[in-house]
Order: sequence, then structure tokens, then C-alpha cells
Amino acid sequence: MRSVAVLAALSLAALSCGGTSSAGHSPTPSASAGTSANPSGSPPGSVGSYGLLLSAGTLEMIGPTGKVVATATVAAPTPHTCGQGTAAVLQPPVSATTDKVYFRDGDTKIRWLTPDGQTGDATTVPGGASKISFFSVSPDDQRIAVLVEDLSPATTVSLSLYVEDLIGHANHSVIYTNSAPKLKNGNTLWPMGWHQGELVLAVYPPCTFEPRGITPSEWHVSNATTAVRIATIRSTNCTLSEFPSPAGVGCINAQGVTTLYDWTGKVVAVTGPGSQGAGYPQTGLSPAGGSIYFAISVGIGASSAATRIVQLGPGPFATVQGHAACAWIDEDHLLAPDAVIQFPAETPGNAQVTATVTPLAASGECAGRFPGGL
Repeated sequence: MRSVAVLAALSLAALSCGGTSSAGHSPTPSASAGTSANPSGSPPGSVGSYGLLLSAGTLEMIGPTGKVVATATVAAPTPHTCGQGTAAVLQPPVSATTDKVYFRDGDTKIRWLTPDGQTGDATTVPGGASKISFFSVSPDDQRIAVLVEDLSPATTVSLSLYVEDLIGHANHSVIYTNSAPKLKNGNTLWPMGWHQGELVLAVYPPCTFEPRGITPSEWHVSNATTAVRIATIRSTNCTLSEFPSPAGVGCINAQGVTTLYDWTGKVVAVTGPGSQGAGYPQTGLSPAGGSIYFAISVGIGASSAATRIVQLGPGPFATVQGHAACAWIDEDHLLAPDAVIQFPAETPGNAQVTATVTPLAASGECAGRFPGGL
């Protein structure tokens, strides 16, 4: 483990943003759902923020205390193959808005879950033996973007991205079509979220040629009506965040140098070499951009799994062994596949602090955070 002197040496070289707001100054998203009832029992300022986990066919909303506040059963889709012994890369079938969490139940049905445990049906998407859809609902629950993959062609995957009203399939518009080869260099899209009315899409390979560690090669911000690209964030000799935040996206290289981008695609900060992120292949900014985590996972709960957390500034920092964070819940709590990690970000000064770990009853796959919106 690095000495405190080395750990404290992290500094961010803020770059000019041409008048745009930096990642560290994005407002925290509104947490309108669940704030009055306080179902999580979490401290003031954390109420209404939840981590989303898929565990054994169940979608769980997990509060900052580690309490599961709401669940819904999620049926798996039909198995999909790409040939050559590969399967289709599957993204979490989950999308959060300001008041609901939507999920694909089976192949075609889109349902919703609220923090107080209510569920209901929303719409349907294409799906079946050779077709699968990935989706994102706008934060105001009005529109849905759907990427349909048709895997029936022998050597390619046919892609179609459409946007329509969430209820009733009205105002349906196909805004992008393409085909991707069933090869390592093929690319498909995941409509992961929305930013100020525009679509945020991750670029992924369509097929599982790599046995593990599949991460986005690019993040795109595109017009939700025309699909015209507004911003591009590329992984140039670095690994992009799998779950970005309203503050932006991080891209970390093997030496731990992490470049932070806002949603215009501009670099807003860069960490120095040898920082807390050295040797950690994944990173993510907190919702308001005040802190960053670095994580490594070699099997859930494995001794080699670890998380480092730093408040940018620099501020307090912490290291957690045995648990790899995958997404932020709020500015002080992170979700791991098997635990909730509490980081005392409000601690003054550049000092090492102790993060508290609350193990979960069952491990699972991270599926983002509530409320949604980027």
C-alpha cells in the first residue's frame, strides 16, 4: 500500500472548458422520489438515492444503509448467440428516471418499480429468439429510446435505434440503422441515459469474444430526434467508466492517470501519474463530481478486489479491500456487487479516512443508480 505522503499527492490539473461548467461543479440531480417517506432510513442529504442491483432474477433498490427498500422479479431474456461460440453482449435491462426504475421483464415487456415497492407495466419492445432490445427512458418519463439488435443474419448484427413516447408507442421515429460484423471489431450501441434532452449512448462490441472485462470503447451524446452526434468521448489507451454520472466520464490508464470529461466531450481535469488509481482498471465520478473511485475486481468478494476513493480537491481518501465499487449511490455511498461502501467525504483536509462496509445479503450485478439522468 502506498504511503500517506504518496496518497496525498493526488492533484487535478483543471483545464480551460471554454465557458462550460466543469465536472466538479455539476449540480446534484433532484431526488424527488421517496424523500418524504425516507424508506431507506438514510441520513439527511442521502434520502431518495439508491443503488440498483440485479440479483438472482430480482431487481433491488438498495439505500445508503444497505437496506433493500424495493424489489421486482425480472425474467431473463431468451438466450442469444452470435455464432463462433460467442453470446450476445447483454447490458443491464434497467433504466432509472426521477421517480421510477424501468426494467425489461423477459424479452419484450417494460415494467416499472418505485421506491415504495409499487410496480406496473409501461410498454413493450421488440424481442424474441433472434432479437433483443436495450432501452433508456427519459428522466421525465415521457420518451423511450430503444436499440434493437437482430442477430439472425449469419455474419452481422442488424441495428435499429428508435425513439417514441413511453406510453402507447406514439411519435415513433427510427433515428439510426446500421449493421455490425460478428467480429471483435464490431460495434453496437447501448442507450444508457439522457443528458439535457439528448441521448447518451455507449459503444460496445455486440458479441462476447473477450471472456471478461468488456467495457465501452466510446461514449456518445446524440440528438434524440436526428441521432446527429453532439459529443464523443473515446478510450485512447485508457478504460472508460462503465457507469458514468451527471458530472461526466472518467478514463483511466494502466498507470492510474485518469482523464475526466464533461458531457460536451471536453477534458475538465487530469490526475497525475502514480495517483490513487494506479493498477485499478475501473473508475467513476460521483453524481455531483466531488469524488472519484478506482476499483479492481477479480471475482466477487475475492481478496484481490479493492476500491480506492478520493474526494477531489484533494480531500480525504480511503482504501477498501475485498469489495469493488461499481457505481455511486450518492456523494458519500457507493454500490459494490456485494456491499455498500460509506465514504466520509465531508471529512476536512487531505487525510486518510476509514470507509465503512455494509455487506449485502446476496451479491449480484450492478445496474446503475436512482434517480436517473446524466
